[in-house]
Amino acid sequence: MSRQDTVRKVSRRAFLQVSGASAAGLVLGFRPTALVSPAMAATGAAPAFAPSVFVEIATDGAIRLYVHRSEMGQGARTAMAQLLAEELEVTLGQVEIVQADGDKKYGDQNTDGSRSVRQNFVPLRQAGAAAREMLVASAAARWGVGAGECRAQDGVVHHQASGRKLSYGEVAADAAKLEVPSEPKLKPESEWRLVGKPLGLVDVPDIVQGKAIYGTDVMLPGMLFATIERSPTVAGKVKSFDPAPALAVRGVKKVLQLEPIPAQLKTLGGVAVVADNTWAAFEGRDALEIEWDRGDASENSEQFRQQLETLVNGDGKVFRQEGDYAAAKGSAAKSLSATYHGPHLAHAPMEPLAAVALVQDGKCEVWAPIQDPQSARGRVAAVLGLPEEAVTMHVTLLGGGFGRKSKPDFILEAAQIAKSMEGTPIKLTWTREDEIRHGYYRGQNAQHVEATLDAGGKVTGWRHHTAFPTIASTFAPGVKDPQGFELGMGLHNLPYRIPSIQLESSGIASDLRIGWLRSVCNTFHAHAIQCFTDELAEAAGKDPVQFQLELLGEPRKLDFSGHDKPYGFDTGRLSKVIEAAAEMAEWGKPLPQGMGHGFAAHFSFLSYVAMAMKASVEEGQIRVHEVHCAIDCGAYVNPDTIEAQMEGAVVFGLSYALHGEITVDGGVVKQGNFHDYPLLRIDEMPVVHVKLFPANGNPPAGVGEPGVPPVSAALANALYKATGKRYRDLPLQKQISA
Repeated sequence: MSRQDTVRKVSRRAFLQVSGASAAGLVLGFRPTALVSPAMAATGAAPAFAPSVFVEIATDGAIRLYVHRSEMGQGARTAMAQLLAEELEVTLGQVEIVQADGDKKYGDQNTDGSRSVRQNFVPLRQAGAAAREMLVASAAARWGVGAGECRAQDGVVHHQASGRKLSYGEVAADAAKLEVPSEPKLKPESEWRLVGKPLGLVDVPDIVQGKAIYGTDVMLPGMLFATIERSPTVAGKVKSFDPAPALAVRGVKKVLQLEPIPAQLKTLGGVAVVADNTWAAFEGRDALEIEWDRGDASENSEQFRQQLETLVNGDGKVFRQEGDYAAAKGSAAKSLSATYHGPHLAHAPMEPLAAVALVQDGKCEVWAPIQDPQSARGRVAAVLGLPEEAVTMHVTLLGGGFGRKSKPDFILEAAQIAKSMEGTPIKLTWTREDEIRHGYYRGQNAQHVEATLDAGGKVTGWRHHTAFPTIASTFAPGVKDPQGFELGMGLHNLPYRIPSIQLESSGIASDLRIGWLRSVCNTFHAHAIQCFTDELAEAAGKDPVQFQLELLGEPRKLDFSGHDKPYGFDTGRLSKVIEAAAEMAEWGKPLPQGMGHGFAAHFSFLSYVAMAMKASVEEGQIRVHEVHCAIDCGAYVNPDTIEAQMEGAVVFGLSYALHGEITVDGGVVKQGNFHDYPLLRIDEMPVVHVKLFPANGNPPAGVGEPGVPPVSAALANALYKATGKRYRDLPLQKQISA
């Protein structure tokens, strides 16, 4: 390099962007005007052939899919494109994906509950089929032939007899004048080319080249940058503060106080620092001198645990009762009981929270990585005192979500700051410490389970008492009892065929904000049930896998509540994944000395998952060697995505099973970053084998969350086989090291 060469520091992302551009050469793009159907012209909608809100075809043949669900690495955008392209008879590469803004016209946009494919498996195919039929009909009319003589392929309509062809763009104008068919004919599964096939994620090229836009990547002209020092307790408020030290930091433009908004998801108050760059904002925040009124927060993790265990070892509110458990206990040949405990957990997504907001001329525009854009839009409107139509909610890619980014408190904060600096775009950035210390946590919980057995080792009675702070407390202050939807996650629908079943719950108030975390209450209910089932199998002198199958009994379809409708709970499908995982893992085959084999299975989000795990303890450290996972999720779109989701579920589940623990003292979270809230490291990752069941005529079910619940129980059961000791508290590494 000569002395005349200029050295310029660039970020890794900037390097990727430059490299990608160089490889592709100079590319100029434009969007030609598409055609307007009479109905769309009357409403002033954008010019296009749009037979549904999801699909648009321009006169140049460009096909745009408006994806109304959020992409956080789970492959939703790819799956949506596969479903549309299948029926539209185009390739995946021909579909241009446009991320939809938060808007009621798209229906349900909340990306949670493992519902994206399940709820859109038919509607998106119908949208593609309707467009295809209209395009074919338009081409046939132009040629004066029957539509049945024509076929569509790769964005072109062909007349087979004459060899004539017209592109979709050439007939888009005519198609826009037709009525949209109410019941378009869907292709039979035997003709599927894309659905059910392993395809790479459409976002990967942009991600690896640094072109993908996440929340923190949004840049607008004249933008300023903000961060917030929040109350250390949820109930806290600013008592007094001196802005002078922060304003003395070079680049800091403004310091302002934010009042808490309890009615909006318990949005926290604090002091915001606005600067011309993020670093200056952070430095200004560090310089702040704030005196806090911490309110009445007093929660202490150990005391909270004692309260939970007192609750579950007493009587709770019975929400399911079959037979007479007291009588079963009185006549039992053997009884067994155990109490399990799990701590508060944080989400810790790869991308901490960030949002950009601009308020001007009576309107607000937001860019953010949000799972529920419609809810966020409505809440921003309420906080700013604007009509909902005055708020535009743009959805960026999400660097992980796990339920945290369904709560738009960070967006409300950005909007408040932007309102105080009207006309100036504001980017609010949360640090990792902010995310860990000021989140919405999966609640600390306790589970007491007891059972009775007869002389032959058959279970005659089962009692389970669960206690935890309810998620409803975040939405409605003062609510304490667990809600039906929470009890329906892995407990109310206990599938075992046992003569006497008694299920109870108790509520407890937490000083923290409680929220859903990947798989929600299934995580602790499945852990307790599957660990206790393993203990019962040993007490009965039976193999854990066979014991599970015996408890399930002959296949039957259960339906405990609307949570399972219209699918029901097919115990036969659960039995089959149990058998498959055991076969994959060569269950029963002798293992090396010091290694244990654990097993667990669970039904959640309408899918069936079983997991066998090999683990050992080496020099005081838990080592997970291998995981065999079987899943039956019914019909599916992309098998590669499902395998990746099961692998990711193992990472997520092992992270909290081994290490995850949020502790509280005086209502203040003690952890702050990955040094004291560690995630699974690469050297801790086991080999994961996944078996995906064929659809067998079953409708699609959830995938993103069902792989998580069996993980911790399978590990705890494996550790018992390896060490001869039962570990009933999480995290497990802490128990091993104690």
